[in-house]
Amino acid sequence: MATHTPRKKVPAPAAYHHGDLRNALVREGRRSLEENGAGELSLREVARRVGVSVAAPSRHFEGKEDLLSAIASDGFAELAGIRRSIAGANLTVVAKAREMMLGYVRFALQNRGLFSLMVGPRIIDPKKHADLQAATSESFNMFSDALFALATQTGWPTKSMDLVAHAAWAMEHGLATLILADRAPRKGRDVDTETMIEFSIQLLLSGIAAGPAALGRMPGLGMAPASARKSRKPA
Repeated sequence: MATHTPRKKVPAPAAYHHGDLRNALVREGRRSLEENGAGELSLREVARRVGVSVAAPSRHFEGKEDLLSAIASDGFAELAGIRRSIAGANLTVVAKAREMMLGYVRFALQNRGLFSLMVGPRIIDPKKHADLQAATSESFNMFSDALFALATQTGWPTKSMDLVAHAAWAMEHGLATLILADRAPRKGRDVDTETMIEFSIQLLLSGIAAGPAALGRMPGLGMAPASARKSRKPA
């Protein structure tokens, strides 16, 4: 039977203190997001739940999208904190890469509403929100640094580093989104969720650990030169 990582409970709101309204709104916005989703979240309702006037949030947020951006930034900052702890831990390079990927999937499963906001299309133009851009970059850079360290140790050339990191990113994100959408594991298949997560990450990291020469040792799996790929016409 498939097992699921329990969703992390968002702490109950602390009493609002004067001067901390922005953080109070973000915290309560996260609670509302997990309970009802981004579509139902409103500044008016968040203000009511915090215990301030409906006009009070306008001192900190231009509108709903601005609040959603702040909530997403808070989520990426939390994810970056998880990754910072992993980066500072006394682990081998492969163990750090594994924990980075596992940490991402577990964060997603414990924060379903928040994760959906962080990676989904709800925030129309992330480039308008400097804090969000900075938080996403910090989180991804720590992740890619861990993958770069493993790839360097196992002989991958510098030009392949970003490809390695993006392959690992696609793996962790694909796992998270498929599980959250209840698309994986497939119904009727004898696959345990936790085992699938561990196996998928281990399989990807084994490929990186095997080194670049392994790409050409399996018939049909060698990468075509970039020039050849660009010249191919769709069938």
